Amino acid sequence: MSLKLTIFYLLFSFVSIPQEIKISGKVQDQNDLPISYANIILINKQDSSKILGTITNESGYFVIENIQAGTYNLEVSFVGYSSYTSELVIDKVLYLEPVALKEASQEELKVIEVFVDEPNE
Repeated sequence: MSLKLTIFYLLFSFVSIPQEIKISGKVQDQNDLPISYANIILINKQDSSKILGTITNESGYFVIENIQAGTYNLEVSFVGYSSYTSELVIDKVLYLEPVALKEASQEELKVIEVFVDEPNE
């Protein structure tokens, strides 16, 4: 009897191990070329706090691990491209469709000029 009980507890302990929730995906441009080092930020939908973030690798892929189940906004950005935002309900491992960033228009790009005064000698 005790052998059956021990086996039951061992099997039950594996079932009760929480699943590691993560999301992964790819960022590319309009021509399906990967965008390396794009910023990926996971934002809490309830209070707009930034939860986790990462960057894409050389091939445009990213993974965010150790996520708690909930509703989030996924924000993807890279210099020279329009930002992408999508709401995600995360309760299991998600493999996202590729995110295609569009090149930013001239109106979206803002220029900041910095002038440095040379000290008088």
